[in-house]
Amino acid sequence: MFTLSHLRSYCEQNDIPLISQATENFLWEILQKLKPKICLEIGGAVGYSAIFTANTVAQRWGQVFSFEISYPGYVGWLKHIRQSWLWNITSYPWDVRSVPIKKLLPKKMDFIFIDGQKSQYTEYMEIVENLTTDTTLIVLDDVIKYHNKLDTLYGFLEKKQIDYKIHPLEDDDGIMVIE
Repeated sequence: MFTLSHLRSYCEQNDIPLISQATENFLWEILQKLKPKICLEIGGAVGYSAIFTANTVAQRWGQVFSFEISYPGYVGWLKHIRQSWLWNITSYPWDVRSVPIKKLLPKKMDFIFIDGQKSQYTEYMEIVENLTTDTTLIVLDDVIKYHNKLDTLYGFLEKKQIDYKIHPLEDDDGIMVIE
């Protein structure tokens, strides 16, 4: 039987990156409070965070759209999504920067989780900028650990006058929340 705890153990044993337990707990609180129906994930790895999010929003008939650029990761992702028996995940094996995203997704997102290539966070933000409303919440993972790869992101946020808050969740890492 498939469980997220089995998938977490598998990832940890095989050095496959996934969200930390602290990030998962923080996201769970956000998802319970926000109650999003339309969610976007950029950087799905083997599907852990997509499955976690889809499971959390399923009770409200919420949907998760997820992009993963690594084809081997995507194949594992499909396997894990099938094993989870969740009906509310649409997954794409493409680089979100190179596809007509507006044709693939609903017009606006309630929740966006970005955990792809850190050096590309600015490009991801430029892409999702047109998918947000005043109530969209954006969460970017690993912003403390990889701060040296995020200079252009901070420049983008400053230029656009976008407020954000960084939440340290572990000794060496945390997430950025944009409301």
